[in-house]
Amino acid sequence: MTSSARMAARRVLRALRPARTVRHCPICGWRGARFDTGGTAAKQRIDARCPGCGGFERHRLAYHVAETAAELDFSRVLHVAPERELSKWLRGKAAEYLSIDLYNEAMAKMDVTDLELEDGSYTLFWASHVLEHVPEDRKAIAEIHRVLAPGGKAVIQVPIWRLKTFEDPSATTPERRLELFYQDDHVRLYGLDIMERFEAQGFRAEVVRAQDFGPETLLTLGLSFASTDEVFIFTK
Repeated sequence: MTSSARMAARRVLRALRPARTVRHCPICGWRGARFDTGGTAAKQRIDARCPGCGGFERHRLAYHVAETAAELDFSRVLHVAPERELSKWLRGKAAEYLSIDLYNEAMAKMDVTDLELEDGSYTLFWASHVLEHVPEDRKAIAEIHRVLAPGGKAVIQVPIWRLKTFEDPSATTPERRLELFYQDDHVRLYGLDIMERFEAQGFRAEVVRAQDFGPETLLTLGLSFASTDEVFIFTK
């Protein structure tokens, strides 16, 4: 084979070879060939956890939605159960910022079903994977509505498993909850009808999905995982 023929063959092989996929974390700016393996034993998956900030698909999706697809007022932000992957960013965006949690580290200890805050005092409420732990979630939703200013928004993420929410109040042991809800501290499997629960309290509901951003962005930023593909935005 001549030199020119060999060069032509190499060009053909390079053209046929799949392009190397590059991942990019929009939260911390990390770039690499792929994300790390991560998740719980029951939900472990490859190409999920950012080596830079530790964020998973749902964190990157919420960040990307907030930065590109939603008109949010960060004047006064209330962050419930603050995940470290997003708390620094939210604190930096907010003119006023308060994080709360009933059990874990936060700026204030507070129950989301009984917020010790004034009516209409926040412009943005942020809670990721909180409500599936709350037995009285409708009471929590009512409190969210109360503390938001008119026009304020709640950014909510929960695992979505179906169209209709499944609950069983008789499931009170960790073992039974693990069996029914796939995690021993969950109290329900949410469906897309979570929007109806918020609408019943006076919210206007919107959902943004990972797939809305198209396959290239979805893959590069690692936005999608089966039960965390939705970000709900509820406006008072």
